[in-house]
Amino acid sequence: MTVKFNSEFNFVTYFNESAAFLSQHSWIFEQSNTKFVQNGILDRIPAEWIADFQSASNHEFNKIPLGYLNENWSNSFRQFLNSCFDLYVNYELLIGSKETQGTVKGVGPKKMHEISNLTALIKDVCSQDEILLDFGSGLGYLSQNLNQKHDFKVLGIEGDEYRVQTSIQRQQQLFPNSTNKVKFVQHFIETDSFECIQQTAVAKLGNSIDQNYAIIGLHACADLSITAIKMFLAHKPVTKLVIMPCCYHKLKPENEECTSFSNIPLSDQFRDALAQVPNFLGRPFLRLGCQQTSARWANLTEHEHATHGKAMFARSLVEAILNQGETVTMNKTNRNSRDVLERFTVQRERQDWSWSDEHRGKLKIWMEKYPQGSELAEYLTCLQTCLQSLCENLILLDRMCFLKAESSKRDLTILADLIKLSNDHLSPRCFVIVAEKITNQ
Repeated sequence: MTVKFNSEFNFVTYFNESAAFLSQHSWIFEQSNTKFVQNGILDRIPAEWIADFQSASNHEFNKIPLGYLNENWSNSFRQFLNSCFDLYVNYELLIGSKETQGTVKGVGPKKMHEISNLTALIKDVCSQDEILLDFGSGLGYLSQNLNQKHDFKVLGIEGDEYRVQTSIQRQQQLFPNSTNKVKFVQHFIETDSFECIQQTAVAKLGNSIDQNYAIIGLHACADLSITAIKMFLAHKPVTKLVIMPCCYHKLKPENEECTSFSNIPLSDQFRDALAQVPNFLGRPFLRLGCQQTSARWANLTEHEHATHGKAMFARSLVEAILNQGETVTMNKTNRNSRDVLERFTVQRERQDWSWSDEHRGKLKIWMEKYPQGSELAEYLTCLQTCLQSLCENLILLDRMCFLKAESSKRDLTILADLIKLSNDHLSPRCFVIVAEKITNQ
């Protein structure tokens, strides 16, 4: 049983039920995956769940985050999975673009898939008489593709000056005929940036001051997609929004502990739901929201699971044996060594040090405590994968709820949707926020 996201979606009910469930099971994700050993997270996996995992075939193991359960598993595990599955959300799927994707120098299949599909969606939503504002334009791939395929005028806005210059050089080499219709500028976008952006568009693209705009973006990192939403709501000339959020874990924190953030919760409804349960917001929650999806998990072989479990357990082991002021990095030359410590380099005051007998003694104690640590680490990953979509749902639906509520407060009539690209195996961050202001003619 899953919930369908549509115009009748009940945000309050979903937020309340999801917040209660995630708060109850926050031990699964509340610690960084480098610190689950020292914080005793493996001890919190119920013994009957471990037995159920051990009894599962690799095929069953892969299908668990997709909604599979075995009737022979323990009641508590089946109850956990059923509660989890009931909170899964079905979104409108964007059917893959029929446009020829081709190949572009420096652009891999994943990025090309995203560019092609987002280009097709933008073409369907936006019109030729609107200037497209490409937020976080990076190296200009999306901007250039929109112009090349559909002759859009685009202003690419990027905070990194090096990327802006690279975009311009790339344009001159590969798309010299686009220089009148595609411009790139350096600007760190804030919620009050629109007047500056508007003036820049007039100066660079020669459009009139009363021009309409559409904000677009491929992988609008951290707070940028929220800035885009707020700008869309606040300024009449911005009539469309088509943006793909990512990097939720980089959201701006409001305290050193990273348990409070400027842009989550955004909506009063999600804020009220969180107020009823112990706080589970933190970097690990946000990071889980942008980890691999169940679609990727579903195709892993038994060997790949074993390899991942060993690597994850080893990394958390070495973190557990560090002394005050020590850090650890991967030793690339010995990453496959049988000796766990040879795979890593310990550092103190940014200088490489040698592993001591004290370190090795601590390691022995931990390894004796968790002889099946690698398997337990992969079981923990499976549980996290089950919760991944719930975390991402809350992050994104909070934004959709805010968008809907704020438009109502501002007496704006909008159409808004949260659309999913069809291939989340290739592109795990696959959601697009789409909004359009409706005006009475």
